[in-house]
Amino acid sequence: MTIEWQLELWLAGNSVHNKVRDECCPDFSCCNPELLAPQDVRAKFCKAYLEKDDTTTHGFLMHFLGAMIAANSDEPVYIAGQGVKH
Repeated sequence: MTIEWQLELWLAGNSVHNKVRDECCPDFSCCNPELLAPQDVRAKFCKAYLEKDDTTTHGFLMHFLGAMIAANSDEPVYIAGQGVKH
């Protein structure tokens, strides 16, 4: 599965773990369905990825990582520099 195909499925709300590359969706929702990002957030991430806007994609990825860690921990989570521009 290509990254682009996985992102297309994820954007449509179908979170599929990439078994070929052993990669989760950006928001980890393939393995934690409750973490599925809202459609507008998925659209912004995909647009930034396709435009090679690393600043925006990295910000989203840090946000998604923080949400995944927080969902699996009783401790508060803060990841420095996780600013996401919308």
